[in-house]
Amino acid sequence: MAQHPSILEVKKTVFLIAVWQLIMGIIIALVFQLLNGSTAAIAGFFGASISFAGSIVFAFMVFGLGDQSSKNIMQIMFRAEAFKFLTIGLMFYIAIAVLALPFMPVIVGFMATLLVFFVALLTVFR
Repeated sequence: MAQHPSILEVKKTVFLIAVWQLIMGIIIALVFQLLNGSTAAIAGFFGASISFAGSIVFAFMVFGLGDQSSKNIMQIMFRAEAFKFLTIGLMFYIAIAVLALPFMPVIVGFMATLLVFFVALLTVFR
């Protein structure tokens, strides 16, 4: 039977995923800077920061409040996931409607960081 990771290992991994998403955002911004200029680079980084912000909101809501009892952890995780979705929706609204950033770099940045998220989950929590 597989050994379950400790809560400290899970906490470290969740915050590390957010760091890797931020690094991916910087890479995406550099690629867009080389290909399409600074507006696309800003849009790509903003798109990546959308996923990063959602991940960091989730991480702080679940693990940033000190020790949580196992009785309340599911409720906290559902609440954190709801705030994550609200954060992502609000940031997409800001990117598209308020800042009028080009859609393609925004969505590419967002999708690249989601890829980091899913690859990390598939490899770390096997």
